Formats: sequence, C-alpha cells, structure tokens
Amino acid sequence: MGARKRGVCKTKIVATIGPSSFGKKRLRQLFAAGVDGFRLNLSHGDLDQHAATMEKIRQLRAESGKAAAIIIDLPGPKMRLGILPAPVTVRRGERVFFSPQGIAPPEGGVWLPHEIPDLATGLRPGALIFVGDGMLQFRVRALSGPVVETEALVGGVVRSQKGINIPGYDPPAGVLTPEDRRGIAFAVEQGAEVVCISFVGGPEDLLAARALLPAAPQARPWLLAKIERRQAVARLDAILAVADAVMVARGDLGIELPIEEIPVWQKEIVRRANLAAKPVIVATQMLLSMVENSRPTRAEVTDVANAILDGADAIMFSEETAIGRDPAAVVRVARRIARQTERELVRSGSTATAVRNLIRRSDNIDDLISSAACDVLENHTVDLAVTPTATGTTARRIARLRPRPLVVAITDSAAVGNALALSFGVLPLVVPSARLSDSELALLLKQAGLLRPGQRLVITSGSPFGVPGTTNSLKILDIC
Repeated sequence: MGARKRGVCKTKIVATIGPSSFGKKRLRQLFAAGVDGFRLNLSHGDLDQHAATMEKIRQLRAESGKAAAIIIDLPGPKMRLGILPAPVTVRRGERVFFSPQGIAPPEGGVWLPHEIPDLATGLRPGALIFVGDGMLQFRVRALSGPVVETEALVGGVVRSQKGINIPGYDPPAGVLTPEDRRGIAFAVEQGAEVVCISFVGGPEDLLAARALLPAAPQARPWLLAKIERRQAVARLDAILAVADAVMVARGDLGIELPIEEIPVWQKEIVRRANLAAKPVIVATQMLLSMVENSRPTRAEVTDVANAILDGADAIMFSEETAIGRDPAAVVRVARRIARQTERELVRSGSTATAVRNLIRRSDNIDDLISSAACDVLENHTVDLAVTPTATGTTARRIARLRPRPLVVAITDSAAVGNALALSFGVLPLVVPSARLSDSELALLLKQAGLLRPGQRLVITSGSPFGVPGTTNSLKILDIC
C-alpha cells in the first residue's frame, strides 16, 4: 500500500480483455501494470469464456488485495450488413438498395443485404446511412416495404458484416435486445460491478435495463451509459440523472456527429458528468498504434493527456489490450502519461475550478460538505482525505473536485469498493465494517501504509451511516 501511495496514478485505467489478454499470466501482468477495470465485450466470445475470465480476475483481486471493477459491455442492437457473395464496389451517385438478408434485390441497382430488424420502419427519406466506420455514405431516397432505396454519396468497396450507423435512428424494438437481456442476467449472476448499455438514446433505455436488476442494492451492478449517439448527446442531462457512470464512446459518436465536433463534445460530456458526480470514461483509439508498436505516436500521448485535463476519471483501451502485442506495456505507458499530466492538474487546478464554483452555490448538503473538504485539502498540512461509505457517493463527490491528496474510501462492500476503483483519485479499502472510531480508522490507515505519525487527515461522514445524501460532518484529525 505504501508503495502504491508514493507512485500513485489517480487516473483510472480500463483494459478490454481479448485474445491477447485472456490468460491468467497476461491478466496478472495487467494487474501489476495498474489496471483498475477489466472490460469484457459480449460482442465477442461466449459467456462460458467470459465467466472463466471473470473467475481469474476475482482470484487475482483476492491475491493482490487490489480493488478493480469487472465491466460487462453489452452488444446492443447489431447494426450490420449481411453476407455478400463477394465484395461489392459502389460508385458515387449509384442507386443502392438495402433490404433484409434473403429478400431478392430489385432490378437496376446495387443490393446490400442487412441484419437489422424492421430497418425501414424507423427511416425517412433524406436520412443518412454510414457503412464501415463511416467510410461509405448513402442518402435515403425512398422506402418500399422492407426495401430502402438510397443514393451513394461516398462510394468504395463494401464487404460482408460491415457495421452500419444511422444518425438519429431509433430501433423500433428499443436498444435492449434479447441478447442484452441475457447479458444483464449473466452480469448479475457473475457479480460484475458495472454493466455498459450500448447505443443509449435516453433515460428510458437505462430504466428498462434497471428494471432487470435485483432490488437489493448490494446485488445490483452500476449501469454505465455509452454516449455514442446523437440522441444521447441531446438528452445528456436526463441520462446522467439516472446513469451510475458514462462513457464517451468516440468510435460511433464520431460517425453520428460531424467528426470536428467530437473534441468539444468530449469536453462537454466530461464536464457535465463531473457536475453530476458520475464517473466518466473516455474511450476509443487512445493508444491505437500500440496494437503493433512498442511506442505510441505523439498525437496519441497528447490525446490521453487532454482527456485527463478535460476531467476524465478513466481512460479505456480496446484493441490495444484485447489484441495488441503487449497489453501490459500499453498500461505502463498510460500511467506514465497520467502521472505527468496529473502534476499539471495539481499545479493549475483548472479542471475542477468551474465545478467547484458551481457547487459552492448549491443548497445540497453533500455538495457543500465535499466542497468544504476540498477547500481544507488544499492546505498542504493535510495528507489524506478519508470517507467511510456504504454507497461510494461521498467519495465520488469529493473526487470530482480533484483534491491534491488521495481520497480513501472505507467500505464494507466489496462491490462498492471495486466500482469505486473507476473514480479519479479514489483508493478503496474494503473492511469488515466501515463504522470505525477515529482511533480504529487511524490504525487501519497506518497498517495500510497510507499514514504515519505526525500527519493529518480530513474525514467526512454522515448520520445515519449508509443512507445516501446524509453526509453532514467534516473532521480534521492529527495522527499521533
């Protein structure tokens, strides 16, 4: 624990697990490198394989004593082309027909089969369809039953199973597919701490997912909303009100919105998540060149640093750790970038200034206590912030203000501790009981190597304990 405090990286790192990192040896290397969250993408692999990976992660957590979140990412509606007999070349201006796999194509144009149920139901003439990460573009001209007639705006070679994006399109059946519902049940059964809901369009998508979760809070994973659609950006505040966390999923978001808008929207999504005290992850192509190379590009290093300066709690890697040549090296590089960038956060305090100014005008007691705690923590005679917590709420509220010292969250819930591993600057400590006297708390922190005699800490707490929204006291304690 002591070494961890001295070499701390406050920015949290999420690694996607795949063929390069399934094995226990690779998972152990990722743990040692400093991963705080392990993402399992249910779009790939089968549930038995994912269950086996989760068991390895649980074993490594027990061996290391380190909190880390297990994150289940649901596939969401599969917007893909069907199977083509051979690649098809589409030229600009050509008539192109999209229709369900198996339906005979009309005469006089290019036929592209798809696997999207009731696609034509949710479309209108003038809508844009993007294929293959937005490389090919089509405008809807007419609808005839299940057949969608389009004009190619940007042509190219089309291959089977390429992804489809349609800005503003709402799947008639909603974003939770039968496969997603099975994935939620699997996540609950396996004790995952976070479930990512893909292609969220509004709060109703999260409420539909929450209805499938157990009523007992201790058995209920966090719901993370992936912000990757135009509708989600438009309804961001409503989504933040019901989500437990959010992700800036820049891959699909960069197709749904004009790509030049993505940097500004990244900052805005992160800012609003900070205000709502909801952890926010920035994802997609953070250090993509490290899939093949031992060093990232300068642009990628700058991208990671800017996400941290924007106020992200965590950065996430996909291909880099799932199929890359050296997943642990990616994490080590990310930690070096993060530690250097965090020095600038401490020096300037710029990321949290706007959030602090806004919550100082709040009439919410939790906000006022967390703001007061951070004001005290700016004093260099204070070495640590400590918050006993049953839900993690107060720890997140303090962490969003980016205080100089670590925020140690003392909890008796392993699930809460593992989920808090995704919050910037929070070090979770799971104990048999979080109801500790000052002397017991001081002893615990000394044993963990986090404090020594002569140091000072700030403690926030609430009464009654364990009830969200009851944090109402702040104490400064000198350690003897």
